[in-house]
Amino acid sequence: MGQRLYIFELSHLPPAFLLVLFAIALSYFYNLKAERDLLESSLRTTIQLLLLGYLLRFILEVQSLALLIFILFVMSLFGSITAVERLKIEGSFGRLFLKSYIALVSPSSLVFVLLYLMDYVPKDPVSMITMWGLVLGNSLSNVSLTFERMRSEALNRLWEIEAKVALGAPLKKAMEEVVQNAIKVSMMPKYNMLRSAGIVHIPGVAVGMMVGGADPISAVVFQIVVMIVLLTVSFFTSLITAALTYSSVLG
Repeated sequence: MGQRLYIFELSHLPPAFLLVLFAIALSYFYNLKAERDLLESSLRTTIQLLLLGYLLRFILEVQSLALLIFILFVMSLFGSITAVERLKIEGSFGRLFLKSYIALVSPSSLVFVLLYLMDYVPKDPVSMITMWGLVLGNSLSNVSLTFERMRSEALNRLWEIEAKVALGAPLKKAMEEVVQNAIKVSMMPKYNMLRSAGIVHIPGVAVGMMVGGADPISAVVFQIVVMIVLLTVSFFTSLITAALTYSSVLG
């Protein structure tokens, strides 16, 4: 049975934006005030992904290791800056940037290197950049979810934490349940994603591979690897975020 390869061009974009315009119209009609966010998000993702596409095409032609490393570094840099904005802690930018960089990039780098050594990551620039972006971007939400949950729960249980500290318990011990709950909440979207995969929805990586003509079993196996990687990196990110910021949530 022949496999059909779908080719999408820039001309396919305008019809897709009709859906966004419809959502904007509904927002305006019901006075939801979401028009700007809908339009801005759609335009930003379109511009950013188009730039990425042209960049990846350029990388395929150049095949430069130095350029590949530079792009991975820039992606990590912007990811860490975004994580700083999500932490919203008082302090110097450099110190906060270091915390976000460690929480976001360190676990991603560790798992990425292991996958590379085990030949799970194809050793071509486009595959490496795509996988790195997938792993890094997926962990961003864990930084903000972990910190925000820790802060809200710590403030609600402030009297309990202060009582434990007053009785001689270290702050880390007094915050133990807060940290546990924060990590659990930050991981809930990932747990739900894995539990519903294959039954409620077909994950995007597998869909993309099958649309591109890959064998369904091969696509599904690679998707399983990707989802396990995302789960693991997300947990490490939440854990490191909690370890680096638990003492700051009450400040």
